[in-house]
Amino acid sequence: MHRTLLRSFAVATLVLATLAAAPLGAQTGEALIRQIGGTPAVTDPTFRAPADLTYRLAWHVTEAPAEPNGIAAGFRSPPNLLRQLESNGVPRRNIKLAVIVHGTATPSLLNNAAYKARTGADNGSLALLTALHEAGVQIIVCGQALINRNVPRDQLLPFVQVATTATSAHAILAAQGYEIFTP
Repeated sequence: MHRTLLRSFAVATLVLATLAAAPLGAQTGEALIRQIGGTPAVTDPTFRAPADLTYRLAWHVTEAPAEPNGIAAGFRSPPNLLRQLESNGVPRRNIKLAVIVHGTATPSLLNNAAYKARTGADNGSLALLTALHEAGVQIIVCGQALINRNVPRDQLLPFVQVATTATSAHAILAAQGYEIFTP
């Protein structure tokens, strides 16, 4: 029995190491959210998130990735919160998240062909943005940023919503009860 337990532990360790070493582009959907949002588990927290509340949060994402094929840092916040709340037993239906994109992060919302034509690299944020959208996260872009950054609307990812301004998106979400975070 001891040998079986050790073998099971070794296999589990190997699987986890393989998943951790996999490139981000190789993972999609929930697996990518789990990887990006993976934070150390806190055992027995004394200030738990009540599972019966509805959480409405949004983030301003304003900075481009450090490298053209990287992920804009602000896109990592929603997966972190999803995983943290879920670890407290909050069901996904009680988690309402949004991202308001403007500034130099705006081109990160381009489809891969347009992004590659613009930067010479694949859009490193694409898989995470798609996973977030599939998880119910609203991806909203400032219409003024599209104009100012010369980002054609018809080349955006198909699920991106266009607001008149980032300020109007902020105001609408705030009126709907969202807490807005600015980097």
